[in-house]
Amino acid sequence: IAITTTEALESIKAGLAKNGVFHLVLTGGTLGVAISVEIAKRLNQGVFDGLNIWWSDERFVEFDSSDRNDLELSKLLNESSKVKIHRTPGSGDINKVAREFAEELQNVEIDLNIIGVGPDGHVASLFPGVADLDDQRDIFAITDSPKPPASRISFTMKFLNQAEEIWIVAAGASKADAVAKIIEGDLSIPASYVSAQVRTRLIVDQPAFFTE
Repeated sequence: IAITTTEALESIKAGLAKNGVFHLVLTGGTLGVAISVEIAKRLNQGVFDGLNIWWSDERFVEFDSSDRNDLELSKLLNESSKVKIHRTPGSGDINKVAREFAEELQNVEIDLNIIGVGPDGHVASLFPGVADLDDQRDIFAITDSPKPPASRISFTMKFLNQAEEIWIVAAGASKADAVAKIIEGDLSIPASYVSAQVRTRLIVDQPAFFTE
């Protein structure tokens, strides 16, 4: 987590210095939320005007629900950091919310997407055997997620892969099979289709690094 967070902050600072704006996408799951918390702590130590933070998928639940991927960062982040966070509503018509989120992301160029991978090889809310990996939309709503909660709003694979950089992060032995499949290019899992415009990284700890 420390290495990923430090490198992310370096990328953010470099991007803001160069362009005045930086679009960062974060992820959910235990590791994703832990990274979000560490990033929030670092951001609270300075001013990052121009930094926008998004989530590649979010559970369609109320803003204060513990199921939300964005909850911890949104609670921790101080207004003094000048960071703009983009939270998707978790009530109302889910398809309307998805459309409005897609409109908000129009013409946004993602600089860095830090994404987790599930033991089954899913990324965002793109689950194996369920997701349409050829979906040409940017955002989609899902109401029958194989992993609860059932209703979510997610990036498509097409939009994930429009990011300049993607860092796939994984930790723990439960992720070893998925990591091995990514390395082998096994297209049976969505994670193997992740491919950024400039650089794609796989960042894992030792237990997640599958060796025989």
